[in-house]
Amino acid sequence: GNVRNIAFLLSLLILFAGCTTETKDHSATLKGHVYYFDDHGAVQPVGNALVRAKDMLAQTNTTSEGEYTLVIDSKTDTLNVIIEASKVGFIPNSVTSMAQVGQTITVPDLVLQKVSGGGEFNPADTIQASGPASHISVAMQTSDHVYIKGSGLSETALINFKVTDDNGRLVDNDHQITVHFSILNGPNGGEYVFPEAMDTQNGYVYTILNSGTIAGPVQIEAQAQVNGKTIRSIPIRIAIHGGLPDAEHFSLVMEKSNIAARVHYGLLDKLTAYVGDKYSNPVVPGTAVYFSTNFCLVEGSAVTNNMGAAKVNFISGSPLPPNPQDSSFATITAYTYSDTLGQKRISAKTKILLTDRTAPIEVSQDTFSYGMVNQPIQFMYHVHDIWGYPLVSETKISVEATDGHLYGDISVNLRDTQQSGPGTTDFSFTWAPGDSLESPQVYITISVNPPEDGNGFQSKTIMGYKR
Repeated sequence: GNVRNIAFLLSLLILFAGCTTETKDHSATLKGHVYYFDDHGAVQPVGNALVRAKDMLAQTNTTSEGEYTLVIDSKTDTLNVIIEASKVGFIPNSVTSMAQVGQTITVPDLVLQKVSGGGEFNPADTIQASGPASHISVAMQTSDHVYIKGSGLSETALINFKVTDDNGRLVDNDHQITVHFSILNGPNGGEYVFPEAMDTQNGYVYTILNSGTIAGPVQIEAQAQVNGKTIRSIPIRIAIHGGLPDAEHFSLVMEKSNIAARVHYGLLDKLTAYVGDKYSNPVVPGTAVYFSTNFCLVEGSAVTNNMGAAKVNFISGSPLPPNPQDSSFATITAYTYSDTLGQKRISAKTKILLTDRTAPIEVSQDTFSYGMVNQPIQFMYHVHDIWGYPLVSETKISVEATDGHLYGDISVNLRDTQQSGPGTTDFSFTWAPGDSLESPQVYITISVNPPEDGNGFQSKTIMGYKR
């Protein structure tokens, strides 16, 4: 009986063992070395350098021999990883490596450049004995700007600080302090500094600003507690610039949508391309935008400012649209590139109306009569260029009568428009004689007074007589 019970228990153990689920390892291991070249050109290991996988929660430090082992978790079997190494006194560098889950991959060597000379610091300098820490100041920063996360451009900036005593000497390791780093102000797009705190190493500490997804200025401060007193650096300002141009955030506008280009050659109309990235931020300042037009002239290119605007002039001149009765529009095209290789071209378009000289004013009736009864008379009138298009902005239309009373569109200042219709080309007014108009005749004059660069003057007089 005992033998049968033991056999039964063994069979249960085998059954449960067969039902266990195997857990798959989703980690990949990367190994590599970090070196620098000394003053004699010899390769030297960089010990205690921070090595991290960008955009991943994985980091480690190198050994005294410059070696590191980095373990990362991945949801995919293979992936590309950007490995970055940094240390006080060196310019950070990075390398891209393929990683594969369940395997150990050797990463290409990372070589850092040592900072020295030009008034900048060199951590290898001899450190004199110092007093307690009293001041924090910037020793060096790799850049005054970074670019938003996902832009494909540099997203990090290293800031080195030096900590000195009252006599301006770097604090020695006997007076080592912990310096904390924080972002005082920023665009709140997920930007952060890493590390957030560091112990001084021969008087030096560093942190790295990592950009987020919103452009804007960032202020970074370093501060520490020394014998119950807080010491701080002056806030460091670094700009986060926008990313590459995005087709959905690319627009083109004219200052004036209607100019009298068929009347005046050499008129200038300001043209602005507004270029944003995929996060709706202005693109990197200095992004080149190119312009072309099918009629008249336009300046060929401009670069964006801090607001993502690139401005050029549109110039009236030949050629002009050949069939203005069908269309008197010019189409302007702006284009730029949404990648760093200049292969993905994106564009935006806008149209400008090129109007001609002012046409004779059309009125619903040229003459009229009136009696002793105060009976109002309505008039319709039309003002446009010789092809029926609206006149340019700041054109003033006035209606005046030698006697009686006027109401309606008798003092008009035209707005900038490309549309014909009520208020732009079609108008009306009413004249009334009053109760006891004695004048045997009344003259009503409609005048079109253009600006200096307008379509031209016109007037029309209507005569009324007493019955």
